[in-house]
Amino acid sequence: MNSILWERFLQDTSKLAKPAQAKQLISESEIDSIQELLIEVLRGFLAKHDIHIGLKVYINKELRHEYLEKMIAQPPCKGQSLEGWSKEIFGDQKFGMILIGLEEYSNAFAEKAAEIVRPLLQQAGMPLNGLSFLFFMGNYGFTPFGIHKESTGEDGILFHLGPGQKNFYTWDDPKYNGIAHNSEVFHNIQEMMDSGEEYQLKPGDAMFIPHYVYHVADTPDFSMSFVLDYINPPLDQFENELLQLAAEENFQQHDSFGTPVQLEEPTGSLRDRIDVESIGKKLKMAFVRKITALKSNGGIRRKSNLSQKQIPISGNFRIQGKKIFPILLDETDPGRILLFARGHRIPVKKTPGLSVFVEKLNSGDQLSFHAIQELLSTNWDLVDLYGLIQDLLNTEAIQLDSF
Repeated sequence: MNSILWERFLQDTSKLAKPAQAKQLISESEIDSIQELLIEVLRGFLAKHDIHIGLKVYINKELRHEYLEKMIAQPPCKGQSLEGWSKEIFGDQKFGMILIGLEEYSNAFAEKAAEIVRPLLQQAGMPLNGLSFLFFMGNYGFTPFGIHKESTGEDGILFHLGPGQKNFYTWDDPKYNGIAHNSEVFHNIQEMMDSGEEYQLKPGDAMFIPHYVYHVADTPDFSMSFVLDYINPPLDQFENELLQLAAEENFQQHDSFGTPVQLEEPTGSLRDRIDVESIGKKLKMAFVRKITALKSNGGIRRKSNLSQKQIPISGNFRIQGKKIFPILLDETDPGRILLFARGHRIPVKKTPGLSVFVEKLNSGDQLSFHAIQELLSTNWDLVDLYGLIQDLLNTEAIQLDSF
């Protein structure tokens, strides 16, 4: 991925503050690989029990649920074009399909998506609530739900995959930007066209849409796009999320009990009964672990799906880390260490060579089982060694080669 193109894109968007288009932000070869991975995403989604959550299908701009069962019975085959599969499902009808949370259904797609947006995170930073991805496919004309805004704090980058052209319209105007989120949608699209800014997206182009800007897309011919949601919540919302996370962590700071409140006591006596410094420490720990989990997963909000791959008991294998998904250490607990891998937490016993082991994996080094033993066997037995390698393999934070 060309970091210079991303740098120019960020400049054009005033650092993700206004709508802008990027030409050929993703290459033709990347488009082909993404389309193949989207088949894997759809197959993974259609294999789950309740597909009513996360997928919307429109026929002639009307929401239609009856096609879901047909899609379950006839998922796309590996190697099949999505355009060909769509014709089998929808025929010649004007249809639109929207699927959210793509990273949940394919670790391979999540890895490819993380690679594509890595230059963005390096230059713009990682949003506090991470990244998520959704998918549009069809020949539905204008977006079925009209001229709209995204959810508060969810800026979007649409990557257009083609094969057809997509026309995009934005209304970056104070009179529209000031309208509260989720309070108004406009369906008089033709009447508003003259006041909108038009962008013509060809395959490989990208479009940035700030969360406060009204927009709509026109997709007259069959096309596919996937959207990156760059999720940076309002501060009040983020503080509430951290308070909840701190409670879930169950950090212990005190052994004493609270003091009962006298009936005549003033209501503003909270400071006498809580330790503000202790609360700050708990919030900081919750924040650090939340951000560490995101960083270990390339910024993606949902952690990876656990796989069922098995390591050879013989020890004839090598492992290698993935630079896009660094393994990170949390050593704040005196009794154990937490490894963060693809958003998962792996508790392990302390051992002197652990930080070197992690550093080598994050550098992309290949490590044989013998080399791993030399690093970690000071106070670890074979069960500990195999357990850690198996956990890292299950999260798909490493790749394994047998020999």
